[in-house]
Amino acid sequence: MLRSDESFVWLQRRLDPQVSRAIGALDAKLIYKGGPIDFQEEPKRFYPQGSLGVHVVGFADVDQKGLAGIEQSFNDALQSDPTKYIAARDARGTTLLRPLRLPAKRRNDVVLTIDLVLQHIVERELDRAMTDTGAKAASAILLDPRSGQVLALANRPTVDPRAYGKSAPEARRNRAVQDVLEPGSTFKVVSASAAIEQGTVTPEQRFNCTAYTVAGKSYTDVHKYGVLSVREILEHSSNVGMVQVGRTLPKEVLRDTIVRFGFGRKTGIELPAERNGNITSLARMSATSPAAMSIGYEVEVTPLQLAQAYAAIANEGMLVPARIVLGTRDEDGRFIAEPPPEPRRVISSRTAVTMTNMMEGVVLRGTGGNARVSGYHVAGKTGTAKKVLPGSGVYTENDYFASFGGFGPLHDPALVGFVVLDTPRGGFYYGGLVSAPVFSRIMADALAYLRVPPDDDPWEARRDELKVAAEKEAAKKKPQSRPKAEDESDEPPTLLVTTPGQVPDLRGKSAREAVAGLVARGYHARIEGAGIVVRQTPVAGTELAAGQACTLRMGDAAELIEDARRERADEAAKAATLVAAVRPAPATARGGKKRR
Repeated sequence: MLRSDESFVWLQRRLDPQVSRAIGALDAKLIYKGGPIDFQEEPKRFYPQGSLGVHVVGFADVDQKGLAGIEQSFNDALQSDPTKYIAARDARGTTLLRPLRLPAKRRNDVVLTIDLVLQHIVERELDRAMTDTGAKAASAILLDPRSGQVLALANRPTVDPRAYGKSAPEARRNRAVQDVLEPGSTFKVVSASAAIEQGTVTPEQRFNCTAYTVAGKSYTDVHKYGVLSVREILEHSSNVGMVQVGRTLPKEVLRDTIVRFGFGRKTGIELPAERNGNITSLARMSATSPAAMSIGYEVEVTPLQLAQAYAAIANEGMLVPARIVLGTRDEDGRFIAEPPPEPRRVISSRTAVTMTNMMEGVVLRGTGGNARVSGYHVAGKTGTAKKVLPGSGVYTENDYFASFGGFGPLHDPALVGFVVLDTPRGGFYYGGLVSAPVFSRIMADALAYLRVPPDDDPWEARRDELKVAAEKEAAKKKPQSRPKAEDESDEPPTLLVTTPGQVPDLRGKSAREAVAGLVARGYHARIEGAGIVVRQTPVAGTELAAGQACTLRMGDAAELIEDARRERADEAAKAATLVAAVRPAPATARGGKKRR
């Protein structure tokens, strides 16, 4: 390097200050006799939040040129022109710098919509999901449906921004805007919205979902269903049913609705390398294309496009394009706001309300049960889609995208969340099993942090959950009861009236009451178990000398009632036997025939 013809060469950049001081203390002539060795101060990048939000913030090279993320999109705003100085040295050798030309353009800061706490929540839960499910990769997005502001956006795997350039390309990719996928069942809310908007179906309209064939292509479900309403088709995510719902629409109308929801074009978010996705054109549609598109195939979308579409439903049919930059701030602290995106209506508010109600059913009764958020009413949809082998067009047998999208609380949606897991390997791969729990945990912490009032008392909801769980557990342990006979009832036993010198009837009494009754007649008590008295030895009415002991068997009311039933049954059987014993046999004539 020193032998080159260049008048200036870098020997090393970004030296540690201690190393530079040690070299500066050496005699330069011992290092190189051909000219001076000097030092130049340069800024060094520092990341106060570490790797948090790295795919949004991006990366800049050694010359501070943005190469990814906001660093790249707003490189011009973040960079200023250089300042030129004239240097003069006085008699003592002190260098004096005087600005010769001030920069024509000064640097600005870029103000993002990202909330650091929400970003932390999302990244924490993505890390947990990667560990729990063994997924190859993951993305998650939180946004405000009313403003389109992205409050958190994260991907896994991730990178250390201090070594961004040395990391693997797979880890640097902002999957939420750069990856496209066939979404599968999360896309069914779009086709259902189109049919309800056009009035070709109603939520309660019913379809036979046993099997369906279109142009030789057979559609099946994981579980065998019979006749389902459109509402139930969405709740159970029936492919057979949704294909029939999509078939009620002309292909032009279905495709137009998909495009109006924002698919097939960039959202316009201020991040580089965003993908358009791909929606099959009318000219290239086959006979089976509309059916495939109805269930989320033959369409390629980004996770951000899906989140934006769900936000449109949450926002009563108004789609507000996603944004991640609020504006810039100059060196004097003045904030220059970026113009907000223009909202547009994609479906009527009536259709949006209907879809919200149906998507709530997915969480309450359908495949999205794991997405429930204690204390809040949420709506959403699960999705599980086979992956395509790159460049082949052939679907894999064991690789899936598992996803869940939803929003809440339903009375005034504050957050939309979307989670995508790429190739989960933990034994489960359905979106309702692996992605819905991630959504639930993110939403629970995010709504609490934003201080969004719950719809229900979360403690009461938790008590109800525990009560239901306890009842289910008790039902498993309790033997199956036989149907009640006509003489059976839930009445406790009728107590026997006794006199002094006889053991009193203590069934149904508490331990305190039973002991008091025995002591009053001069008897001692031995207690076994807890609860109320269900049996006693000797039995009530037995003559017993004073000072003797009576054993009390304690239990619950159900056991006491069961004993009472048994007693009544025994009494009925004894009565029937007695009646049979005293009833005269029918008279017969000689020869064994009955008399007429």
